[in-house]
Amino acid sequence: MSLIHGLSAWLRRPAVMAAVILMAAVASAHGDDDSEGMAHMPMAAALPDDAPAYRWPDEPMGWALKAHLALCLVAYVVLLPVGLVMETARNKYQALFQLGGALIGILGFVFGWVHGHVHNTYARFGWFMLCLLVLQTAINASLTLGVAKRGGRVQLSYRVLGGLQLLFTYMAMVLGVIRYLNLCSQGHLGQCISHFVRGSALMAGAVSILVGMRLFGALMLELRRPIELYVSIIMMTVGLIGTFTEHNFFQSSGEADDVWSHKDLQHTFIGVSWFAGGLLGVLMTWRSHPRSRTPIPSIIFIATGVAMIIHQQDLAMSSHAHFLFGASLVSLGLSTICEITLLASGFVKDRDEPAPFQYLSVFFMCASGMFLMGSNRDMVLFLINSHVDVATYALILLSFCFAIVFYVYLLVDLYFALAGPPPARYHALG
Repeated sequence: MSLIHGLSAWLRRPAVMAAVILMAAVASAHGDDDSEGMAHMPMAAALPDDAPAYRWPDEPMGWALKAHLALCLVAYVVLLPVGLVMETARNKYQALFQLGGALIGILGFVFGWVHGHVHNTYARFGWFMLCLLVLQTAINASLTLGVAKRGGRVQLSYRVLGGLQLLFTYMAMVLGVIRYLNLCSQGHLGQCISHFVRGSALMAGAVSILVGMRLFGALMLELRRPIELYVSIIMMTVGLIGTFTEHNFFQSSGEADDVWSHKDLQHTFIGVSWFAGGLLGVLMTWRSHPRSRTPIPSIIFIATGVAMIIHQQDLAMSSHAHFLFGASLVSLGLSTICEITLLASGFVKDRDEPAPFQYLSVFFMCASGMFLMGSNRDMVLFLINSHVDVATYALILLSFCFAIVFYVYLLVDLYFALAGPPPARYHALG
């Protein structure tokens, strides 16, 4: 009997419950494994005519492209971000990392041109990245040589360019995957862009919350409003845009193309629910103390997640992919509600670091963004033609989520190692 009570108490922990929910989602989406390849047979029978175009490229990755990828990863993922962190921490060796990253990055661009295929969106975006890299390096050289004074607008512009460099590096990676796998084509451009933009927004929110919790935890109390106020404003804006863009309200000629489908109704009313829920969240937190948080945004995440879980597509793989996205949204909402409850109850006291369970919502927000990007039509067709089951796909995307959270956490740790801990103690936002 004591064993049963102990197991019940263990399962009631928010971290364990959230992990169980996500693992159950992956297991449920996997389906039966009665025979090898059986899960793909009904999907393949319903494939559209353009499905064979989405497969792993027949042309092998040449040595020039491999060198381009390796050098750009070293420059843009290791040296340049570390140099930016060192400059922010006022470390005297930051110029070496900036210069080394610039030289290796330029060498990577050269190998990209040697590989060829320069007339595409990824290659054109590379020219923009190269110009930004040269400008950033020139500003850093002027600061290092004393041509420009530190602490002024020049140094601020360098830090802004460094932050934008991280954003554009992520965009370049996404464009590279799209180009190599030939995604976002065959008439699915709008749907593909929608998935990648919204998924990237969720991942950007997760990164921002992670950095904010670790670097500016105490300063967030100086916003004078709960964090849910700003989340509700964003939700209200996104919902308003989604309400009037999923279907054209202003042209109703009565033709067949203007008839509302079940997808039009579903996506439009998701926008309506986000706008109405965001409006309620704004009203409830407009004059509230920063510690008076509300679960309204979490409820919106849960409702949207449930809608995605029962969201039916014409392909079974697509339905499974949307199920994973919905399960991650539900996990995000539940973990955030648990966080608010535990903080409001006084369970977490003032401390130098956020409580471990507060990272759950960060991870699930990152996972929901990753699953949303991975559920676009072209990617689903690619998975079917490549004979990748949804459980393997889910584990691959979750691995990327762990890597992203680890990377951002490591950069913040590097800043603390160079500049010391933040001057103010962390205060739980409960």
